[in-house]
Amino acid sequence: MVAGGHVLGWREWIGLPDLGVPLMKAKVDTGARTSSLHATHIELVEIDHKKFVKFVLPHYRGDGHGRVNCQAPLLAIRHIRSSNGKQDERYIIASHIAVGHHRVKVELSLANRSLMGFPMLLGRTAIKAGRFLVQPAKSYLAGKPEHVYMADQPVGE
Repeated sequence: MVAGGHVLGWREWIGLPDLGVPLMKAKVDTGARTSSLHATHIELVEIDHKKFVKFVLPHYRGDGHGRVNCQAPLLAIRHIRSSNGKQDERYIIASHIAVGHHRVKVELSLANRSLMGFPMLLGRTAIKAGRFLVQPAKSYLAGKPEHVYMADQPVGE
């Protein structure tokens, strides 16, 4: 712990309790504004006059083999510039992430990251000043998430 923030390496183990994912690897990227999550079969649906996004998280059931079918309220639709410079329209959802013993709510853009090295990118708004510090020469400093509560259990900010 340094100056009120927890130290992260350039890659970390994270959990997505709201989405039923106990553990996955994420790349910490201070150059990316918005965090990004690898998802497939992404579709916008309307339920009771509210917009939701249905999507699949492949291989993150916890045993590394099963897929997780997810649904989350649509927070926004934004144009996001990828690392190759191409701008895409992406659906944005909000979800808690578990990093070490921390639980924080972050915005996630849903994208096909199958060609990327990590299924999740943890962007700078999720690691903002005072929350986390990044040590780019190290990996997995936060350890595996502690007590990853799943979606039907309460999660604090």
